[in-house]
Order: sequence, then C-alpha cells, then structure tokens
Amino acid sequence: MRSIQLDQLRRFIADSLTRSGLEEPVAAITARHMAYADAKGADTHGIMQLPVYAGRLRDGGINKRPNLAWERETGNTAVLNADNGMGHYVAHLAMERAIELAERGGVSFVAIKNGNHFGAAASYTRMAADAKMIGFITSNAAPLLAAAGGTERVLGNNPFSFAVPRREEAPVILDIACGNVAMGKLTLAHTKGESIPLGWALDKDGAPTTDPLDCLERGGSLVPMGGHKGYGLAQMMDILSGVISGSKYGKEVGRIGDTRKPTGVGCSMFVLNVAKLMPLDEFEDRLEDLVSMVASSRRAPGAENIYLPGQKGSETAAVRAETGVPLPDKLADRLRELAGELGLEAGEYGL
Repeated sequence: MRSIQLDQLRRFIADSLTRSGLEEPVAAITARHMAYADAKGADTHGIMQLPVYAGRLRDGGINKRPNLAWERETGNTAVLNADNGMGHYVAHLAMERAIELAERGGVSFVAIKNGNHFGAAASYTRMAADAKMIGFITSNAAPLLAAAGGTERVLGNNPFSFAVPRREEAPVILDIACGNVAMGKLTLAHTKGESIPLGWALDKDGAPTTDPLDCLERGGSLVPMGGHKGYGLAQMMDILSGVISGSKYGKEVGRIGDTRKPTGVGCSMFVLNVAKLMPLDEFEDRLEDLVSMVASSRRAPGAENIYLPGQKGSETAAVRAETGVPLPDKLADRLRELAGELGLEAGEYGL
C-alpha cells in the first residue's frame, strides 16, 4: 500500500483523460469529481475507475466530443441529451442547471439521457448544498441485482444521494446504492486477494457466497439492502432515472467494462431552494436542533460516537488532505501502466 497526495491524484486524472481525448475543461471537471470520491474514502468510485474510463475513451464506449443538447425545457424542468458524453462532466452541467432553475422557481427537476457512469453521487448533491439548497440525484446502472425471489440480474445497484446544507458545518449527506455494497468493493477484495463477508453477494443459483468471483465473473448478483426493500428502491430509482429520461433501463443498461459500447445510463436530480419555503436562518436553526438531538442520543454499548450521514466521509477527507489517498499495490501498478500507455511520467504524480 502506498499513498498519493490529492493534488497529484487530481492532476494525474485530468492529464490522463486529456491524453485519452477529452478537452481540458471536461477533463478538469471530471477529475474534480473523481478526486472527491477518493478524498471521502469512496475508493471504488475515484481513481480506481480511471483505467476503465481511459479504455472506454480509447475504444469508443464514451463519446469524446458529444453534441450536448437541452431538450423539453420548462421553467422548472429540463432534459439534457448527453450523447454518450463523459458522465461526470454531464452530471456537473445538469446540476448547475438544476440549481439555476431552483434559484428562480424554488424547485427543479433535471434529467439526463444517454449518459454514463458519473462516480460518487454525493459530489453533485454537495454542489446544491453549497448553494444553500437541498439536492437529490439518482442514476441507473448495468444490472447487478436480482428481483426479490429471483436469481437473474435485472436491476442496477442504482445509487442515490441527498445533501442538506448546514449553517457552518459540512452538509448532511446521504450517498448510498440499493445493494448492501458497491460492486467495486468486490473488485477491490478480489484485487487484494481477499474473500468477502456473507451478505454481500449471491452465486448464480441465489446462494450466499464469500467468493467475489461468484458475482464478478460467474453470473451471481449483489444482495439488495434490506432484501425486498432494496429491490423496491432499485426499481424506483430506475424509473426515476432510466424510464423518465428516455434512457435505457433494467437489463438494457450497458456495463462500463464493455469499452466499445455506450451504456445508455439515465440520471435525474432535483434541487429544492429552502429559502422559498422558510427563512434560511429558521431552517438552519431547526436543522441544528435535530442534528443535536440525534448526535447526543444515548449510545449503544461499545459505540464511541453517533455519526450523521456523511460525517465519516468528511473526517476521512480531513485526514487524506494531510496523508494522501492510499493505493493498493495492484492499483498503483495499473496506474503506472496507464501512465506509460498515455505517454505520462508516473513519477511526476507520485506514483
């Protein structure tokens, strides 16, 4: 295990994406959102995915020069046709538009069709919280979950995030997917040569497994959180992102690992302008009262702290700002290989 400083990581991502064919502004914004994931400890959604994105840009799975088009705009809603462009950049533009619409109208809903994987969902809802608004985002993904009672992958491990602004502290942020874990955690476990806990994945026959390859390569599926509840949430997120945007949905959504084909990912987001409902000071007072009520509640035996949603990520970010982002040896080796493939000097980025 080695570490890389966040500024080096962000620069390596941006330079790698530029060498892969993205325009510099697109690469810079993408690097910002990828580095956000690494800073917060969402290691499966940051630089770990860079070789995949580079491969998709190389092989045509992502459109390097998309014709982005706003469609069906109203005073509060809009649809962005991403034309298979880079997911992080497109989601950034869509959230900017959602914030702009909510500033005027109080609430907005923006959908993206023909999009791509965009990394950590919280990176975009945080944009709304920084504007003193409540943000929500969801996306669909390639099928990884079976329906309750089924064994066939039919729904994605669809993520969603909420972010709520606070007066002086970091926002309250919920960023989860509908499975017990992200698929990237299975990939990370396999990369480290580790087994996985029971409750993460099922094999192709629907039996619990501790072998990540049963799910990664042998037709198994991820376990939905809360069983039928996670399955229900995954379906609702697919309706909100894939169906309503005009994108692919269910079994139609492509895998990001298939570097030559578009994924057809759909996405949607809403932003709520708190100040349109009540004075912002009043909202912040009420929120701090609730936060204090929760944080000071009686702890269970052995519990050292009661964390708010997103609080552990903020603490991790503070630590990693000083110590850097840890990289497993196999990932560091792959990033050095990527640097060589793209004509970059790995040592200049601390790799």
